[in-house]
Amino acid sequence: MQKPRSGWPIWSACPTAERRGAHNAGSPLSASRESRIRMSRPPFRPVVSPVALAAVLATLLSGCATTASVPAPTPAPASATASVAPAPAASVPVVARPTSAPGVAPTAVAPPAVVPGPQLPPFAAVVQGARRVDGVVTAWQRDDKVWLELTEKDFGAPFFLSPKIAGGIGEGGVLGGLMGGRTGAGGAQWVEFRRIFNQVQLIARNAQHVARAGTPEARAVAAAYSPSLLAGSGVVSQPHPERKSVLVEANALFLADMLGLGAHLQRTYRQGYGLDVRNSGITAVRGSAELLALSVQSHFATAALAAAQPGMPPGAAPSVPATLPDARSLFVQVHYSLTRLPAVPMAARRADGRLGHFVTAVSDFSDDLARTPRQRFVNRWRLEKRDPAAALSPPVRPITYWIDRSVPERYRAAISAGILEWNKAFEAIGFKDAIVVRVQPEDADFDTLDTGVASVRWMTNATSTFGAVGPSHVDPRSGEILDADIAIESLSARALRTLRAQVFARPAGLDGWLDLLQARDAQRERGADPAHRHDDQCQHADLAAEQLGYALDVLALRDGVDPAGPEAQAFVEAYLKDVTMHE
Repeated sequence: MQKPRSGWPIWSACPTAERRGAHNAGSPLSASRESRIRMSRPPFRPVVSPVALAAVLATLLSGCATTASVPAPTPAPASATASVAPAPAASVPVVARPTSAPGVAPTAVAPPAVVPGPQLPPFAAVVQGARRVDGVVTAWQRDDKVWLELTEKDFGAPFFLSPKIAGGIGEGGVLGGLMGGRTGAGGAQWVEFRRIFNQVQLIARNAQHVARAGTPEARAVAAAYSPSLLAGSGVVSQPHPERKSVLVEANALFLADMLGLGAHLQRTYRQGYGLDVRNSGITAVRGSAELLALSVQSHFATAALAAAQPGMPPGAAPSVPATLPDARSLFVQVHYSLTRLPAVPMAARRADGRLGHFVTAVSDFSDDLARTPRQRFVNRWRLEKRDPAAALSPPVRPITYWIDRSVPERYRAAISAGILEWNKAFEAIGFKDAIVVRVQPEDADFDTLDTGVASVRWMTNATSTFGAVGPSHVDPRSGEILDADIAIESLSARALRTLRAQVFARPAGLDGWLDLLQARDAQRERGADPAHRHDDQCQHADLAAEQLGYALDVLALRDGVDPAGPEAQAFVEAYLKDVTMHE
C-alpha cells in the first residue's frame, strides 16, 4: 500500500472486501488503527479543493483506483471561500458538497481569510477614571498605572531625558540628590519616541557621531552608528477621535533600570542585586509646559548574600551595605525629567586646549578634508544680552541657582555668596547680574532635581565621599548647559566643626579618588577620549576640608577656639563659599 505524504490515508491498490465494506458502510476504523494513523502524520490540511477531494474519494471507494494526473489548482473566487470554515486540527475534516460535475477540473479553495485580532479599546475606555497631567507630553495616572498620550508630532521629535537619584542608601555611590553621569549608562540622553506598528520604543540617539543633515555624509553616518534602545512599550488604545493621539503604557518604559544601578551594586558589593519590578512603581507624576517629571520607586534585592571566602584577593571579597536594616533589600528613588531640546541649538564654541573647560566631544563627518572629525565644544550657559549695544547689560534670561530646602539655614548665606561671586567674572564680558540666587520655599510644588532648575543640595551620606560635586547635563548638539545640581556633603562641615581626630589623616573618601585616578589612567591606556571621563577626579573640596581641619586644630590648641563658636563658624562659612565657587 502507498500513502500520500499528507492528509487522510488513501490507498492506490484495491482494498479488501472487509475494508471496502467498512468504508462503504461508514464504520469507523478500530481505535488502535485510528490512533496509529493520527500519531504517524500531522492533522488534516486540505491541499486541493473539496470538489477534487470528493471526486478522488468516490473513485477510490468504488473500486480499484488507477493512477491519473490531477489538474493543477486554480485560484477560486473570493465568494467561494467566504463560506468555508477551517476545521479543527484534531477532527475529521468536513468535505464541502461538490459544485461541479465529476470530471470537471476542480478549482482550489484559497486559504481562509485572516481573522483580525481583538481590537484595541477606545481611548476614553482606557483612561476612564484616570487623572490627566498636562505637561510637555500629556500623561494619565490611575492608581499605579500611568499612560503617555503621544501625538504624531511627538514621534521622532528630539526630547531630553535626565535621570537623577532622588533617594539612595548613603553609600556605595547610590546617593540621594546625585545626577546621573553625563555620558554612558545612566546619563542624560537625547531621546525620541519611535513607533513601529503598535510598538513604541524609547530610543537614545547617537549624538557622538554626526554629519550635516540632508547630506550623503549624514546617510553614511546613520548607516555606520546605531542608536540604543532604552525601553519599549505598546500602543494600548485606539487613536483619540479628535486629537488622533494614542496611549502608551509608561510603566513598561520607566520601570526599568536605566541608570544601571543593579550592575553598579553588583560591582560595588559583589552581591547578586537586581531590579525587582514587582515591588517597584511610579509614585508621582508632575507636568508643566516645559517638562514631565516622574518619580519611580525602584526596589533592588538579592535572594541570598554571599560571604567572603578564605584566600580571596583584596577587593574581590563580597560585602554588604552598612546602612540598611536588611542588606538583601534596598529602595532607590529615581527622578526622571522629560523635556524638549531647544528648537534652535545654541551656537557651539570650540574648546581651547590651553584653558580648562568641561567639553562635549563629537565626531563630525561633514567635512572630509578636515584632519580629524573629532571636535570639542565648551559646555556653557546660554547668555544673551538684553541690550546688545550696551557695554554692561542684564541677560535676557539669567542663570538662576536655587538653594534646595535641604540646605541648613545657617549655611545658606555662605553658599549664596559663593554663587554670586561669579557675577564679577561675567561683568568683565558685559553681563550685569548674570546669576541670581533663590531659596526653594518649604511648600514649593517643584523639585530642584527638575531639568532646568539649577540647584545646590545638601547630602547626609554615611561617609564623606567627595566633599562636594558639581555635575551638569548639557545639550549634546551644542554643549549648552541645561541643568546643574551641586551637592555638598554635610560630613565635611560637621567634621571640620568637631575637629579631625588626626590632623594629617587621609580624607575618608580618598581611597575612592585613588580608584578613580587609576581608572582614568586605564582609560588613557585604552585610548579613551578624556572628554568622556567622569569629572569626579577633582579633590578641591576634600583637600580644602583638610586644610580647614588643620587650621581649626591649630586654633583650638593655641587659642582654645570653641568648635561651636563664632570663630569656627566663620572658618566653615569661608570654606563653604570657596567650595561653592569652585563647584
